[in-house]
Amino acid sequence: DFLSIPPLFENEEEYREFVKRHEKCRAKRGDIKTYRGNAYLGVDSGSTTVKAVVLGENRELLDSVYKSNSGNPVPIIREYLLSLYRNHPEIKIASSAVTGYGEELLKNAFNIDFGIVETIAHFTAAKYFMPNVDFVIDIGGQDMKCFKIRNGAIDNIFLNEACSSGCGSFLQTFANTLGYDIADFAKKGLFAKHPVDLGSRCTVFMNSSVKQAQKDGATTADISAGLSVSVVKNAIYKVIRAPSAESLGRNIVVQGGTFLNDAVLRVFEKELGVDVVRPDISGLMGAFGAAVYAKAHGKGQSGLISLEELENFSHEVKVASCGLCSNHCRLTINIFSGNRRFIGGNRCEKPVTKKSGGEPLDLYAFKLEALQSYRPVPGKRGKIGIPMGLNMYELLPFWHAFFTSLGFEVVTSPLSSRSLYLEG
Repeated sequence: DFLSIPPLFENEEEYREFVKRHEKCRAKRGDIKTYRGNAYLGVDSGSTTVKAVVLGENRELLDSVYKSNSGNPVPIIREYLLSLYRNHPEIKIASSAVTGYGEELLKNAFNIDFGIVETIAHFTAAKYFMPNVDFVIDIGGQDMKCFKIRNGAIDNIFLNEACSSGCGSFLQTFANTLGYDIADFAKKGLFAKHPVDLGSRCTVFMNSSVKQAQKDGATTADISAGLSVSVVKNAIYKVIRAPSAESLGRNIVVQGGTFLNDAVLRVFEKELGVDVVRPDISGLMGAFGAAVYAKAHGKGQSGLISLEELENFSHEVKVASCGLCSNHCRLTINIFSGNRRFIGGNRCEKPVTKKSGGEPLDLYAFKLEALQSYRPVPGKRGKIGIPMGLNMYELLPFWHAFFTSLGFEVVTSPLSSRSLYLEG
């Protein structure tokens, strides 16, 4: 007694063929226990997880880690680097790069060589697996990144805005609510007989839809499959806003931890009508791309902190208010060993540079000065008065040039004031 859609897989044989096809896209592996020489570190500090990979000279994957960041990625990366240094002293990190939400924090904490934006990291990784890729979509825990590739460069970028209803945390929340681990919850949806059609609404409204479906007899498997459909439809029709499947391209790479969910991947392929590529390291693609970037741009000697520095590493966090202007921004001050500091939360450079004087950079003052530079030019056809209000602060240059060229003298009202208001 509920609105449903066709099953994701008709039978287990169809699912096995699906798995077999996607298992072909595998990253080259190497054995870190026998590897000697230069290696390259890539780190992706995401909103909910932190990932790191180590690549060899031939871009083979030697080692990786994927963990929840628990709100602070610093101790996780410190622990990983300590393990790497102690267990594999014969490996030398020749270059390193970091991307993601915690890029600047980790870069400053561990002296990582490069900080790169997420789009570049994910595009770099996608090109490794499909050189002719023309569309990349990455669905993470709380964000979604999609970019269109044209002539080997990123041509357009699509991001989810304030809402994370089409991301991994959306599925995680419902799995926890129904008492399941996310992996088990995802598997249940694969062979659901009647996946619930939940649409692609906000999480708040989706809750009521799920409860109503349960009352109408939907199983947990039906709900799991329906939620996977919602994630995909939200991505395609609300974030990307694709007019058609063909507009996205035919060489598509999907990545991000959410696409490790076979149900989400299956729905995405069925909705677009195209077979896509999901690398076996889908959840590590940001870190993998960062490592590939580090190898390509490294100078042979990394500035990454040493084993001794890691063993004596400390990290203290203080919260303060900046008093250098009237905004009083709330600052998060990270203090590392050696009295190194990284300040987050600042909206300008003052807390970092300690400079409160100097020439102010005020865009509004610049704009006002530019508008006031439009002086009346005597014209043979008379005068036209323009009140300086509303959209005239945007359109005055156009109207001034337009009427002046027609032979009118353009006169603007002075800046608004109490006395001007009283004059009517």
